[in-house]
Amino acid sequence: MNFEEMRRLDEYRLGQAGELENDLIDEFASGELDRRGFLQKATVLGLSMGVVGSALAAYDAPLAFAAQSRGQVGGRLRLAVLPPPAKDLEPYKLADTGGLVTDGIAGEFLNRSTKNLTVVPELALSWTPNATATVWTYKLRPNVKFQSGQSFGAEDVVASYERLVSADSGALSAYKGVLSSGGIKAVDNLTVRFTLDAATASFPYLTCSSTYQAIILPKDYKVGTFDKTQQATGAFRLVSYTPGVGAKFDRNPTWWGGKALLDGVDITYYSDVAAQISALLGGQVDMLNEVQFANARALFNNSNVQIFAVRGAQNRTVGLRGNLNNPLKDRRVRQAIALTIDRPATVKTLFNRYADVGNDSPFAPVYPSTNKRVPQRTKNIPLAKKLLAQAGYPRGFKVPFIVQKNGEMPQLAQIMQRSAKAIGINLALQLQTDAQFFAGTQWSAPCKYGNTPWLNGPMTLTGWGGRSVPNVYLSSEIKSCSVWNEAQYKNKALDKIIDRYLGAIALSDQRRYAGSIQRTLLKDTPFIFPYFFNSLAAGSKRVRGYNHDASALVYLSRTSLA
Repeated sequence: MNFEEMRRLDEYRLGQAGELENDLIDEFASGELDRRGFLQKATVLGLSMGVVGSALAAYDAPLAFAAQSRGQVGGRLRLAVLPPPAKDLEPYKLADTGGLVTDGIAGEFLNRSTKNLTVVPELALSWTPNATATVWTYKLRPNVKFQSGQSFGAEDVVASYERLVSADSGALSAYKGVLSSGGIKAVDNLTVRFTLDAATASFPYLTCSSTYQAIILPKDYKVGTFDKTQQATGAFRLVSYTPGVGAKFDRNPTWWGGKALLDGVDITYYSDVAAQISALLGGQVDMLNEVQFANARALFNNSNVQIFAVRGAQNRTVGLRGNLNNPLKDRRVRQAIALTIDRPATVKTLFNRYADVGNDSPFAPVYPSTNKRVPQRTKNIPLAKKLLAQAGYPRGFKVPFIVQKNGEMPQLAQIMQRSAKAIGINLALQLQTDAQFFAGTQWSAPCKYGNTPWLNGPMTLTGWGGRSVPNVYLSSEIKSCSVWNEAQYKNKALDKIIDRYLGAIALSDQRRYAGSIQRTLLKDTPFIFPYFFNSLAAGSKRVRGYNHDASALVYLSRTSLA
């Protein structure tokens, strides 16, 4: 124990810290919270680096920052992005990987998620809650200019967030039930206050880069013009965009962070994994935005390629509709399908060591709040057959299985198809491109899911990006009538437990509520979460200083080329 740091910490606790900050330090001191969990919650509460360092030093956990090798100034990074944006580049409507990667190179957020599941300042310097986590106050970075030359301030944040909580926003996955129109107010030019609909202890994670629609734009921004004018604040400005072909970015000479090392970034869009890999191995591109072990094995043992890997909560979710007049209406049938999957073998086949086994809830092993006492679901064919017979389907049945044709998902679908055959179930695969899968209208009102295949199939397989906390999965996928509830699952009792989890500040309370959520989802099985996989990207050995995180965004502001 470092007594000098303990003295400094005590001075802070007596003179400045509130109840929430003192509870956090107590949890860390008692060993209830590990180093990762402490850092995660410390950034949520806006503790300064000095206080964080004192707490770590006081309890013999030194804070270290790894230096990254830096290349030369200049040069253009050639980035291969798969898949192309499915729709336009309007930030607040983003719903696909190609779009969020493209927009994220130019755009910035109030704060940014990191590979350690913490959040760090970006356009906001600090954030503090009230005692109940229902009101959050953000202090903004001064002397920031948009790429158009306009000065950045609180009114821009208010206007951006009013779009983000509007009825047609893709960010409703994060903000529905959390933040509403009128809840965002400018206190002064560099202070914004968010008054929430419900207590949300992890709100800063909803304003960070993992809510990839939350790019801050000028207050007079006109919807639909992002790809036509230079209006963001990032280190690179978008200078040209050709749908399905590529995009070009040049260095932003007025970036608040100084001079980016790269002269610019050139994106080429790919629809085929093999072509994307060939481009990297052949030297036509420097980086791939995202790779999967299952279909990019040639890269993982190549001495000329570096793999950027971060453990996270990216997942593939199987939605099992229980509100249709078919066998899936019986939860015993849904449980039986889940019991046919050999999860460790599936992870080994598709990811080698780059994934964690899932337990049919969005609580990934990487989350500090995940309740590890909940038993892991394992393959059990005898029990699956017994459940199927009890439900009245001893000989099985046939059901359409609509699958997003992206990454390793077709291989996962085939594994599940073979597994289900062991109990007589025929999963009739329908592979769809992103454009087909997300086509049509989506959520328009509570429990109204339009006609998109994604939210209306009897059984679907969807790719979900990583989040630093499970809030978005819970509020947008699991809760009754939520915006991206592909199972159209309803459980009002569970909704109340989710609300308690979202508002819980103490980690012990979060784990207690998480356990209830996990056990309920295992019982009802509206979703199958077979695994949570690492976020992986690949690049040539020329790439230096690339900070890969657990989401699908590509952040190049500090990247350079050797």
